[in-house]
This record gives sequence, C-alpha cells and structure tokens, in this order.
Amino acid sequence: MYLICGEALFDLFGENTTGDSVSFDGRIGGSPFNVAMGLARLDQDAAFFGGISNDALGEKLVGKFRKEGVSERYILRTDHLTTLSVVQKDDRGSPAYTFYGENAADRMITEADLPDFEAPPSFVHVGSYTALVEPVSKALRALIERERPHALISFDPNIRPTVVGDMDRWRRNTEALIPLTDLVKVSDEDLELIAPGEPVAEIARKWLSAGAGLVIVTRGGDGATAYASGVTVDCPGVRVEVEDTVGAGDTFQAALLAGLGHLGVLNRETLSTLDEARLKRLLEFAVKAAAITCSRRGADLPRKSELEKEWSALN
Repeated sequence: MYLICGEALFDLFGENTTGDSVSFDGRIGGSPFNVAMGLARLDQDAAFFGGISNDALGEKLVGKFRKEGVSERYILRTDHLTTLSVVQKDDRGSPAYTFYGENAADRMITEADLPDFEAPPSFVHVGSYTALVEPVSKALRALIERERPHALISFDPNIRPTVVGDMDRWRRNTEALIPLTDLVKVSDEDLELIAPGEPVAEIARKWLSAGAGLVIVTRGGDGATAYASGVTVDCPGVRVEVEDTVGAGDTFQAALLAGLGHLGVLNRETLSTLDEARLKRLLEFAVKAAAITCSRRGADLPRKSELEKEWSALN
C-alpha cells in the first residue's frame, strides 16, 4: 500500500467581473491529494492520511477520492474548515495568491491522530506545506519515524511561498527531513527558492550523503535527472502541446512511486541496487506521464491504460 500524507484543499480561481461582485471557479487541489489520485489511476493500492473537513468542500474532497478509488480509511474528518487558496489576477494580469489555511483541517492533525495499520504500508509519502507547518508536521515526522523500519519514505518539498514566505525555514525543514527520507523528488524551481545559486548536482550529492537513497530533480519541459550512489541519469522532456502545467509535478511523483513498486523496489536494499538502465526507464515513465497531464487542462492525471507501453518497458 502507498500511504500518501498531507493536504487536500480547494483552489479558487477568481474571474474578472464588473461592479462589486467577485466570481470564482473552485477546483480540488493539494499536491498529496493529486499524488494519491494519480496512484489510483495507475491501478495502485493508494490510501490518504490527512485532515479533511466535515464542511461541504470536505465532502467534495472525500467524494472525489471515492470516485477515483483512493482508500479513505485513514482520513481524519474534523469540524475544522477546508483550506482555500485564492488566485486572482492583478491589474497587470499577473496571478496574485491569497492563502486561507490557519487552523484548517489539513494542518490540525496531532500525533494522537496517527493511524494504526493491519498491514503496514510499503511506501509513505509526505510533502508540501503539511511537512512544514505545525501541528501536522510534527505528527507526520512521528509517523515517518514509526514506519521507517519497514517502509520506504518519499518526500517532495514542494515549496509554497504563499503559505510560508520564509525560505530559510523551508530550507531548514527540508534538510531536517532528508536523513529520514529514501526518495526525494524536487523541482529545479524549488531548489532555486531555497538554495539560490547552488549547483543542483552538489545539492543532490549532499542529500545522498545525508542519507537519501535516491534524489530526482525535475526540470519542467526539459526532463529530469536522477542521482543515486555512483550513478547520475538524465532523461529529456517529452514534447507536447502544453495546455497548462497544473499537476505535472504530482503526476511525476505518482508515476515514480508506482514505477518503483512495479520494479520490485520495496525496501532500501532493492533501492540501492537500482542500476542506470532501470533508473532511465523509471524516469522515462514518469516524464511521459507528466507530459500527458501537461497536454490537458488542470490536474487531469493519466490512467494506466494511457501508459501501457511505458509500463511494460519498466521491467
């Protein structure tokens, strides 16, 4: 089982209107939410652990998980409200972000809320702002430490300046989690935010020395690079007509996790034996999946049937 931990929220996109009214287009969002959905669409056993409100928006979130086949067994339903990320264009047409998440359901989880498992997960994935803000970040770290003896730990920093603007805090938190992590997936944009000017390869090697088993840096349309002990593998991007890039990184993450499971990488020993050829196929699979999402509007992640050729090539 893949246990995906973190936030589930709504993005509210403001529409230009005249007069005093404001119109919004609300879309389900949250990086961990998308990763869980992406795994389910790849026919993987995915479960979500996070706080989701009992309000109307929370019902929408849980309903989407049910529709997609993500297990809701470990979801914590509370009366705290759903997080809202409001996106409106300013006078120059640039997006301006306002985040409403203080005391919201996704961040009000404590160690007392951690789930018990009849069968422990093979993978535990954490990321984005719920790995940073209290009290949920403390709870997730306790979960990682508890499950790490028998699960691979995946981490995507997924920096969100609109939630916490202190980049030093993001960097310190990321570096504190790296020694507990087996797989780190990070974008070059995120690295530029928390480590401006530092060579990407040097950061990756530092994280490997700190204890990570595999570090993968995505470069948008330019593909991705994997760093492991003694191995560096580059994979170019896939050319598509881009509709938008919403959910592309989350698609890459879901495909990466599913691909590792398909390759039989279920513990640290098998992770350490990944060779250059299998790493390259893994990257090609994840890059292709992300490209499909970029060709469609919104976080419309691909299903396994759309990636049969790449899935078969993983072996």
